Parts: sequence; C-alpha cells; structure tokens
Amino acid sequence: MFRPKGGINGRLGQNNLINFMNNLDEKAGEFCAAIKETEEWQAYQKAAKIYGDDKGAQILMNDFLMAQQELAILQEGGFSGQEEQKEKFEVLLEQVRKNKAINELANARKKMEALVGDLAVSVSNDIDFPFNLLPKKSCGCCG
Repeated sequence: MFRPKGGINGRLGQNNLINFMNNLDEKAGEFCAAIKETEEWQAYQKAAKIYGDDKGAQILMNDFLMAQQELAILQEGGFSGQEEQKEKFEVLLEQVRKNKAINELANARKKMEALVGDLAVSVSNDIDFPFNLLPKKSCGCCG
C-alpha cells in the first residue's frame, strides 16, 4: 500500500500530495468497481430498475409514506382523525407488504447495506480507525 512519507497534513510537498491523492482516487475507483461486481449490487440494480419501471409501486409507496407522516403528525399533536388515518395507513401498509417490486427493492437494499457495512468494518479494522464510535452493545432501544 502506498503511504506518503511524513503524512498528508501539510508536510508533503505539493507534487507528492497530488500523487498520493491520485493513487488513492485510483484505488477507490477499483474498490467501487469490485463492489459493482458483487451479487448484492447486481440484485439491487435489477430491483431498482423493476421498481423504477413500476409507476403503480411508486405511487403506492408515496401514498404509504404520506399516510405514515400524516398519522405521525396527528398522533404527535393529539389531533382528531387519528383512527381514520390509522385505518388508511394500515390498508396501505398491507398493500406495500404485498407489492413484489417494493419488497424486492427493500430486500436488495438491505443486502447491499449489509455488504457496505461489512466492508466499512473491514476497512476500519485494516486501518485501525473506528468509523463508528457508538457502543458495540445495544442499549435496548434498537433491538
């Protein structure tokens, strides 16, 4: 691995810094290209295309998210209409759960996020730099 002598905190000469950054950029490009060859990336791209071509799924997802936000606003503010909005939300939730394009995209995205998370942990370990300073044990709020 290329490591500049003296660090990159201003002690490098301008040409060495430019060379270092170019090399780093090239290696990052190779890293990204390798990610794009994975099953996870390919599945995500396929699912994103299917979802992108399915206007009905997009409208359903938009309606669901709007209903979710409206319900949250009503609940947070203690406003009337919560029961009706909750029914609307639950109907849309059931439709979202049954929509193949939405579910395939959500599942592919989860797998892609897991891959990227695993890669971040690997890089973090390799360079001995913690990307995430949050406690490793769950506090119970998130599972």
